[in-house]
Amino acid sequence: MTSLLKWLLTLLLIAALAGCGYHISGKATAIPESIDSIAVPTFVNRSVKYRLEQRLTAAVVDELIARTRYRVTPDPSQAKALLTGEVLDFTSTPVVLAGGAGSTYLVIVRMRVELRDQKTRKLLFENQNFVFREEFEISQQATQFFPEEGPALDRLSMDFSRSLVSTILESF
Repeated sequence: MTSLLKWLLTLLLIAALAGCGYHISGKATAIPESIDSIAVPTFVNRSVKYRLEQRLTAAVVDELIARTRYRVTPDPSQAKALLTGEVLDFTSTPVVLAGGAGSTYLVIVRMRVELRDQKTRKLLFENQNFVFREEFEISQQATQFFPEEGPALDRLSMDFSRSLVSTILESF
């Protein structure tokens, strides 16, 4: 009985020391070690939404500065990598109707994004169909009206930038 118990304890100890096989996410990177700077010029806007590209670009720049070691600049001649983006589509659709008018709207933004090594022109990251959604409500009473679309676009921009930077850094 004691030899069986020792054998089980040994087996349990070996299993515990071997670990579970998982590793920490985010260690891998698609960006070569030689790149220390990323240019992020203002994205191109092909949608009907005025200045949307400026919100999205600013959010991406802020996220890169906050989460990475890279020097970020708007000038492609001053960086070793170039991150470009293009707003392809913007839609705002009522999803909940109250009293015959829309009270909740769904905003959808579709983008194309690419990161290239400036020296080799090698494509480091690309997503031709980055889609983000955000809902916002509009008050039906004139005394409580607040234009909520702007803050909704700010939230969408922050979500987009977090997702983009995480995806680039984690090589997904």
